Amino acid sequence: MRVLLVLFITVISVPSFAQNYVDIVKIEYTQTPQNTFDSSIASTDLQKVSVNLTIPIELKNGNAILTGIAYDRVSTKYHPIAYKTPVTAILLKLGMNIKHSDKWSSTFLLLPKVATDHVADLTNRDFQLGALGLAKKKKSEHLTYKFGAYFNGDKFGPFLVPLAGFYYQKKKWEMDVIVPSYAKINYSLQHKLTAGLNWRATVKSYNLRANKSYSLFTNKYLHHLSNEIAAHLGYEPVKGIIVRGMVGFSLGRSFRVYDNDDKIDFGLSSFRFGDDRAPLNQDFKNGMFYRTELVYRYYLKK
Repeated sequence: MRVLLVLFITVISVPSFAQNYVDIVKIEYTQTPQNTFDSSIASTDLQKVSVNLTIPIELKNGNAILTGIAYDRVSTKYHPIAYKTPVTAILLKLGMNIKHSDKWSSTFLLLPKVATDHVADLTNRDFQLGALGLAKKKKSEHLTYKFGAYFNGDKFGPFLVPLAGFYYQKKKWEMDVIVPSYAKINYSLQHKLTAGLNWRATVKSYNLRANKSYSLFTNKYLHHLSNEIAAHLGYEPVKGIIVRGMVGFSLGRSFRVYDNDDKIDFGLSSFRFGDDRAPLNQDFKNGMFYRTELVYRYYLKK
């Protein structure tokens, strides 16, 4: 067997039949201007750093064992009088990619995660466990359908997301879509220059154990929601190395803090059943963000 490095841009972004490359490493840095809190003159900005990597071990029968790691760190204020508080998520990926035929394949992943404000001193409350199942059908040389589901035992309660989408590539156009999680449209302007649109939905939760900057948030949890739409411009100065700049706007953004026992009954995509929680902080308003991406891309031989 042989080892091939492959990146999952997000947990559910897996290479499709029609795709002629895999992104081995992707590093992102996101910055926002100052955002004003609701019903307050106080403001905060936001910084985020994320790194994604997956290592499949390809087997002789065409299947592959999948391992890897995803890291992100977000720093912002959760209350007008608090200091900026960083939270970190480290997610491990372990699973299998199975090739059933020339048209069908499937991916199964177990996704244990640490999500906390104290990675150096972990407790059982800092751990979450998720799973992903995704099937892919090659419709034509240019089009592949994808569908499945993602589940995670979040701090706010059990969370299930049905998934459906497609990957399309022909001539200068490339589209990668999985509803309700993300969509990416690329158009090749020149040999080394691309432009496009992106949409990404984020739902994450973190354990807050000892936030000394604001005692109300000790032994609570953070529920982060956002929908981002952006335009990007990418440049590939050397084959396989891509630098991408992005400007966008975040909608429905919130970093809400709750008591540990204040949970929902069940979350299904954007629906939350039994949600009578009382947030302990204010939201800050929607606004612009700027993102820089660095990608190492491996082109497949055909």
